[in-house]
Amino acid sequence: MGHRSWIATALFAAVGCGATTYQLQNRAAVDFNCQSSKITARELDSETRIATGCGKEAVYVQHCNGRGHEGCTWMLNSEIRKGSSARQ
Repeated sequence: MGHRSWIATALFAAVGCGATTYQLQNRAAVDFNCQSSKITARELDSETRIATGCGKEAVYVQHCNGRGHEGCTWMLNSEIRKGSSARQ
C-alpha cells in the first residue's frame, strides 16, 4: 500500500461513516407507513434531515452510540405532519 493509500484509509477510519440515507428511508417508511423507495430527504445540517414521502414529512436527527460517528442511526425528532411537497 502506497503512502497516499495509507493516508486515505486513515482519514476514512477517523471520520467514521455515520447514519446513511438508506437507514433514514427505512426508518421513515415505518413511521410514515410508506414504501422506503418513496422517501426523500433534504439536509438541514450535518446531523439533521427532513424526510418526505407519501404525503408526510418529519425531522430526523442522527444519533450515534460510539466515537467518530460509529453505530449511528436516525431518530424521529418532530411530529409527523402533512408534507406540502410530498409525493403521493
